[in-house]
Amino acid sequence: MFTKSIKVVLMNEIVNHIGTKIKQFRKQKGLTQAELAEKINVDPKYISRLETGTSTPSIAIIARLGEVLNVDIFNFFVVESKEKKTHIIELINSRLVKATVKELNAIFEIVSVITEQKS
Repeated sequence: MFTKSIKVVLMNEIVNHIGTKIKQFRKQKGLTQAELAEKINVDPKYISRLETGTSTPSIAIIARLGEVLNVDIFNFFVVESKEKKTHIIELINSRLVKATVKELNAIFEIVSVITEQKS
């Protein structure tokens, strides 16, 4: 349905978003990268890579982060503010201009199904 390049771009955006959330929750908890790394038993450089989106966390790591940061893992995936939502829409739009008509039709169908489920 999606081309490989679209999947990669979407995955990168998701990983970047999760990294931003990890950093946000870590700072709210008053932890350094080294302190968080120690609590979940990973290298501090790994925390840095997660926060910058250069490494993809496993579900197990996300679960451990949630426990240590006292955050439901769902919150790593949630876009909370209107500004972030607008930013993501802009990112999607910038990618859509590169899509074929067939890909755009498929994307429209997916978005239609998702948004109808919320009604």
